[in-house]
Amino acid sequence: MNYNQNKNQDFQVLIEKYLDGKITIEEVKKLVNYYESFQESHEWDEELGAEFDIKNNILFNILKSIQEENSVKNIPFYQNSIFKYIAAASIALIVTLTFLFNKNNTLHNEPVIVDTKIEIGSCKAVLTLSDGSVVALDSTNTYNNKCVKGNGSEIIYGVSETESQNLEFNYLTVPRGGQYHVELSDGTDVWLNSDSQLKYPVNFIKGHPREVELVYGEAYLEVSKSTENHGTAFILKTKQQDITVLGTIFNVKAYIDEADIVTTLVEGSVAVSNSINKNILKPSEQSKLSQDKDDFEISTVEVEEFISWHKGKFSFTNKSLAEIMKVLSRWYDVDILIVNEDLENIGFTGVISKKQPIENILGIIQNTNNMKYTIENKHITIE
Repeated sequence: MNYNQNKNQDFQVLIEKYLDGKITIEEVKKLVNYYESFQESHEWDEELGAEFDIKNNILFNILKSIQEENSVKNIPFYQNSIFKYIAAASIALIVTLTFLFNKNNTLHNEPVIVDTKIEIGSCKAVLTLSDGSVVALDSTNTYNNKCVKGNGSEIIYGVSETESQNLEFNYLTVPRGGQYHVELSDGTDVWLNSDSQLKYPVNFIKGHPREVELVYGEAYLEVSKSTENHGTAFILKTKQQDITVLGTIFNVKAYIDEADIVTTLVEGSVAVSNSINKNILKPSEQSKLSQDKDDFEISTVEVEEFISWHKGKFSFTNKSLAEIMKVLSRWYDVDILIVNEDLENIGFTGVISKKQPIENILGIIQNTNNMKYTIENKHITIE
C-alpha cells in the first residue's frame, strides 16, 4: 500500500471517529492537516466522499464548535462528546480552520493593496559599544571580538567577571520589524522584541548584584542561577519598577506608548518593586503597574499567551483589534489606522505564525470580523 492510500484510509478513519464522537483534539488537528494537504496537492480522491459535504458539514462544524465554545446548545449533537477536547484545544486551531475555509473563497470585503512593501520581521538589532561606536546586526552583518561572538541572530558574551568598579555598558536596540537574542556574560539569556532596548554591562562585578536595564520595550529572560554567580541576585530595571531574581524565567513588557508595565512569571520567583510597594510573584502570576498608580495588580494568567512571541508566534486570547494592530505594527514596521472606532474593541482569539505576510493575518481577521483593509506602501487602513 502506498503513502497516498495510507493517508486516504487514515483520513476516512478520522471522519468516522468524528461522527462517532470519539475523536481527540490531536486527531482533529490531523484531520484538518490531511484536508489541507489534499487541497494543496489536488489529490482529492472520490473514495474519500463528497468534498463539499466534508468541508461544509464536518470541518465547518468543528470550526463553529470552537468559536462558540461558550454556547454548547448550538453544537450539533454528534459533537457534544468531543466538545471537551475542542474547548481545551490550542486556540491555533481556530486560526487554522478559519484560514482554511476562506483562503480559496471570494471575500465579501475585498482588500485594497497598492504597491505594498511590507516585509516580515526578522532578526536584526543595533549594538552600541561602550566607546560609542555602532554595529548593525542582522543576517548579513555579525560582530565578533575577544569576548563577544555573533552569528546573525544572536550575540554571546564570554563568561567573565571583573574586580574593577568601573563597568562598561553596551546597548542592544531592536528596531520595529526586528527581534534579537543576547546571552549576557553571566549566562543569562535575553530575547528582545520589536522596538526594544536593553542596557547591560559587558562584564559583571564579582560579588555585586547583576544589574541590567530594559530601557523600553519587551524582553523574555532566562536568568542564570545565583548559585552559578557567587550568590548574587539579578536585577532588571525599568523606568518605574525593579525586578529582582535569583534565577528564573519571566517576561516583562514596558513599552513607552503603553500605560502598563506587565511582568509575567514562567518559573521560579521574582520580586517586583517600586519606591512604595513590593510583591513576590509565583509561577503563572502576572503583575501590572500603571503609570498613574503605585500599587501592583496581581493576577493568574496563561503564560504561553505572553511569551509565545519569542517562539515565532502571535498569541491572542480575546484581544481587541486595537491591541492586535499595535502588536502587528511593531513586528511588520507599519503604521495602522483603524478608521471605524466601532471595530477597535472587537475581540479576537488565535495563535498565528509570525513568519507569514501581514496580508494573511489581516485576511483571517477580516473574515471573522467583517472588516475591510487597505494597504498602501507601509500604511494600513482598517474600516
